[in-house]
Amino acid sequence: MVGPSRDAFLVRLAARPEIAAAILLAAMSAFLLFATPTFATHENLIWVCYSFSVIGIATIGMLLVFAAGDIDFSIGAEIGLAAVVAGRIVFYHPGTPDVVIFAAAIATGLAFGFVNGLIVAKLKFNPFIATLATGYIGTGLIIIVSENRNLSGFSANLIALGEGGVFGIPILVLIFAFVALAWSWVLTKTVFGRQLFAIGGNASAARLSGVPVDKTRILAFVFCGGMGGLAGFLLVCRLGVAAQSIGVGYEMDAIAAAVIGGVSIFGGTGSVIGVVIGTAAMAVIRNGLVLMQIGAMWQLLATGTVIVIAIAIDGIRRKVRIVGIVNFSLFTRTKSLRKSSKSGL
Repeated sequence: MVGPSRDAFLVRLAARPEIAAAILLAAMSAFLLFATPTFATHENLIWVCYSFSVIGIATIGMLLVFAAGDIDFSIGAEIGLAAVVAGRIVFYHPGTPDVVIFAAAIATGLAFGFVNGLIVAKLKFNPFIATLATGYIGTGLIIIVSENRNLSGFSANLIALGEGGVFGIPILVLIFAFVALAWSWVLTKTVFGRQLFAIGGNASAARLSGVPVDKTRILAFVFCGGMGGLAGFLLVCRLGVAAQSIGVGYEMDAIAAAVIGGVSIFGGTGSVIGVVIGTAAMAVIRNGLVLMQIGAMWQLLATGTVIVIAIAIDGIRRKVRIVGIVNFSLFTRTKSLRKSSKSGL
């Protein structure tokens, strides 16, 4: 009984990978509480919340493409391009309504995602290569749109959106919470959400079951771009200026946060709550490296190491889930056969 019970436990644990992310978050927070006295200060925690919110929105977008078995390496360019488009509008056209600036940023992200989706789903390009290429194209567009200058001139309302709070809670955190709740409902309660995970689990089987695979994958990239556009808009509201370097490196943070939160790079597995926990863990790790005055190069090394470890754990978790399910199923079937034979006797 020990073997099957252990397999069943491992299967349940593999099905809830966000537990490991929660343990990592708690461990890192506890370590930093003792390692540096500034971690628990109000100012520092607010800074963590701001960082956590923006990258969290982008990571939810990454969850959508990961769920379908794809990847989007251009999310950083999507964030940056949306930010500089918003910045260019306020810089050259002061007095433009804030809602128009918001719509332009979101539309930029959606269009970027649509191009990615067409290239991957219709032209059948490898998503890794395709989005890596469009990411470089997006970076070039950022330089062109920004004209190598810092674009400023955001209204007081937009700055308040990026820096303000309600009852001591940053507005960005409230926006992230709303976005997370909305996408959690979509992924768990709608046909679109079920189709995404079905494609990530087995695209051929999903297609034979009548799932519009290409359309769903395109929509995943479009919504990912939309989340990138929203993240870029909120980031530039927070900073008050759109520089051509904005969004650089965010793709790696989004991938790391997603994988830490239990989102499988192989597709078919992941949850919004996992993304929230993984993003918080990534923000705490980043903040801890800064507080301990670790250099930028070592921060990059640490981030890359975290990604490698998280991907390795994801591969192990996937094997455990498959092997555990097979073993537990064989045990259950054998037990049923024994009962049937005894009944026959």
